[in-house]
Amino acid sequence: MSSRRVWVLGLAAAACVALILGAALTFGLSPAHNTPPPDTAPPDEIREIIAEAAERCQAAGGKPDTAAVLRKDDLNGDGNDDLIVDFAKFKCDGADNPACNPDGCMLQLYFSTGDGWDQVFQDFIQSFKFSSSGGTRTMHVTTSGIPCNKPVDQTCLYNYRLDKDALTPVE
Repeated sequence: MSSRRVWVLGLAAAACVALILGAALTFGLSPAHNTPPPDTAPPDEIREIIAEAAERCQAAGGKPDTAAVLRKDDLNGDGNDDLIVDFAKFKCDGADNPACNPDGCMLQLYFSTGDGWDQVFQDFIQSFKFSSSGGTRTMHVTTSGIPCNKPVDQTCLYNYRLDKDALTPVE
């Protein structure tokens, strides 16, 4: 194996370790001997999906930055932090974002159950925002035109009420 290839493989391994450590620091995770309660740690599947996106970015010649992908917010008003996994915030300097396509970027929402997480939303979207009216919180989503049988260059607008355990479509 050439010294250049060994160097590149070593760099890739170091980048993966840095990504994992960065995610751990972002979420205040402790070493394995002091595992946080499930409601404070993001699900393994989220960490794996983000790590896979970073690997695909690197394989395409890019430099991944995952720092802004995960965000905590009490979405459903139950007093627990829920998770927003917004791949539009994934940066791949020098290559295309592997979690986006012409229809938009992957967005996932997870509600905290107190002892774990329930995924309540996943779709490729162009944009989203939250609003509140009285005690009701709503998520407004814009997608490409495909889901509502329009041309791809047009858009669909969807509204979801953020209930305690689920997102409910609003007409």
